[in-house]
Amino acid sequence: MSRERLYTHHVGFLVFNTQMGVVLFSLPRIAATYIGTNGWASFLIFSVISTFNIYLISLVNKLGKGESFFDIVEKTIPKWVLAPLYLFMTSVFGMIGCLVIKQYVLIYQLLIFPSTPDIVLKLVVDLLVLLLLLKGIYTISKANIIFSLLLLLLVPIFFAFTTEFDWVRLTTSLFKDGEHSVKGFIKMYSAFMGYEISLFFMPYASRSVKWMRGVYIGNFVVTFVYLMVTFICYGVFSYVQLKLQTFPLLDLLAYLKFPFMERVQNFLYSVFLFSVLVTAAMYFWSSKETLSRLVPKIKGTYLSPAIMVATLFISYMAQTLTVVEKWFGYLSVMLIGLAFFLPVFALVVLLFRKRSLPNV
Repeated sequence: MSRERLYTHHVGFLVFNTQMGVVLFSLPRIAATYIGTNGWASFLIFSVISTFNIYLISLVNKLGKGESFFDIVEKTIPKWVLAPLYLFMTSVFGMIGCLVIKQYVLIYQLLIFPSTPDIVLKLVVDLLVLLLLLKGIYTISKANIIFSLLLLLLVPIFFAFTTEFDWVRLTTSLFKDGEHSVKGFIKMYSAFMGYEISLFFMPYASRSVKWMRGVYIGNFVVTFVYLMVTFICYGVFSYVQLKLQTFPLLDLLAYLKFPFMERVQNFLYSVFLFSVLVTAAMYFWSSKETLSRLVPKIKGTYLSPAIMVATLFISYMAQTLTVVEKWFGYLSVMLIGLAFFLPVFALVVLLFRKRSLPNV
């Protein structure tokens, strides 16, 4: 019997929705603070860097002939040597998944349910994520298509701001008055993170290497969304305003008025839960896939809840958005490092194996 597979459209939507995060609501402020005037244009540079990283992953898929990342490295290096790396990967992916939910919940509490404890809201979202995880990667990919289409249907809303847009606010200067720091680079580039999970799709994807096109397409669509949102914010708000606003996108959506709905921005932020569910689920799934290599006898249906419970207790120490963003900063450095290190590591192992093959 033929196995179910992930194809280009599955992968494209998964990468798109995993990359999209709550950071979108504060991205214009981050661009204004760290990049400066016309900071929206910097997303083209970050997109090129992420595309190069995706190319490295595609090389692993091509040279490894669809072999799992874990199988590639374990055929050359003993598992006990890889154990510290696997534990590090499990921890980073698990905490990223947990903090994605925590950040969304804290903002949701601030906007809609200020009297509800954040732990209650987080447990509700955790339960939804766990239900997705227990269904497996193929079911997640199918449900994600619907979630992604619902989010993409919101794109035409931004054309409503054309009357508020003023080209003069963009100014003629490029990348001036920004901090231009390493911290800023990490904050900006971390918005693109999510494509690195495609490294773990190989044993689940189509035997044809064409499925990697979905990763490129997903990254391209995310770049377009980031450019559009940030460009419009730069044209509607002044540069000084952007630097002072905590969530410029929410302030932008507050301009929308419908006769049948008040506080439209709260409703649209609630819809964004679909993206948070998939992002968190994919990072928890990556964490589970890694941990299962160390404890292969334990079923994934037990590992997923165990990882989520462990990260829940840790995240309970982060009670404010400031602390969550601080933790995100540290984890983003680790995640970016893993995103480049893992494919390069796999390529070195593949080249070493190829050179030593004639001597066997």
